[in-house]
Amino acid sequence: MQEKKLWQEGAVVTAEDVAASLKPLIDEYFVGECTREDEKLIYTLPDGKKFEIIVTEK
Repeated sequence: MQEKKLWQEGAVVTAEDVAASLKPLIDEYFVGECTREDEKLIYTLPDGKKFEIIVTEK
């Protein structure tokens, strides 16, 4: 099991950091392939259907 990341108060957390942290979850819980491109995750189902998950700061 992967260790939890602890963000210190005042730490600079980027969209890339969040996307990188989400990728292992998708890899573990979904069938298919997940790739990361900076702040974007591309999840591909076995049948070829693709989803794009984009992390943005609000």
